[in-house]
Amino acid sequence: MKRVAVAFAFLIVLSLAFAAADKSNFSSTWVLDTAKSDFGETSVPPIQTNVIEHKEPNIRMTTTSKSPQGEHTTGRSYTTDGRENTNSIGPGVAKSTSKWDGAKLLTKTKIEGPDGTLEIDDLWELADGGKQMIIRRDFKGPQGEASQKLIYRKK
Repeated sequence: MKRVAVAFAFLIVLSLAFAAADKSNFSSTWVLDTAKSDFGETSVPPIQTNVIEHKEPNIRMTTTSKSPQGEHTTGRSYTTDGRENTNSIGPGVAKSTSKWDGAKLLTKTKIEGPDGTLEIDDLWELADGGKQMIIRRDFKGPQGEASQKLIYRKK
């Protein structure tokens, strides 16, 4: 009986180690590659850089956009454990939950606005040996639905 309990405990520890190994770490400085990205029907954004600090389960992302009108920086925080996170997006409030799907991170966000609710689903993944971050984004709101594929390269 003691051997069975020890074997069972070993299997639990081993499975937890494999589950942790499946998760990506997005920590880095990422520059949007506008030439490789697909923005759907939206216009190409200005130069954009994301600085991500990822210490499981916390993610802090600082986004800096540069355009002819100047530079704009915003910050957002997420947790990857399914808890709801609240971030300011312009004049609105975004409520998000994030969870792992293997090595990919799925974030579902809702933004309540005067015209209705905007829902955004982001699926983050690393590619090219961790040199690229791909964000597949689906929008659903009062003005319809849209999709984007954003490609970031590690700086």
